[in-house]
Amino acid sequence: MKKVDQQKLHNPEKGIIGDCARATVASVLELPIDEVPAWEDLPIREFWREYVKFLGEHGYGIYSLHVGAGEPHPEMLEGECEYYFMVGPSPRFPDADHQCIGHKGKLVHDPHPDRTGLKSLRNVEILVKL
Repeated sequence: MKKVDQQKLHNPEKGIIGDCARATVASVLELPIDEVPAWEDLPIREFWREYVKFLGEHGYGIYSLHVGAGEPHPEMLEGECEYYFMVGPSPRFPDADHQCIGHKGKLVHDPHPDRTGLKSLRNVEILVKL
């Protein structure tokens, strides 16, 4: 994993949707962020379709595990992929989701420059090598 920071910070007052998902994918795939599509402005269904398609083109499938407000047990997250995505409410904008990178049950990279992480954990998106 090569840590990549997001280029667009979420700012609903200006109509800007942050690109944390793009930055986390770039980090895990060790790609320059410019080689990862900017999905953040797409409607949610189209976002997911393009997100899954891009990961598939790079040899990964993905499944989302809902964990609620609690932390998953680290042993649940080992074996499929070394790194995975952690998703939950942003500490800056509670109505907006934020995406970070986890490893063995711990957050290891927040692509936002303040590195606050998540307000709580709602989903873990586990990458599976195809």
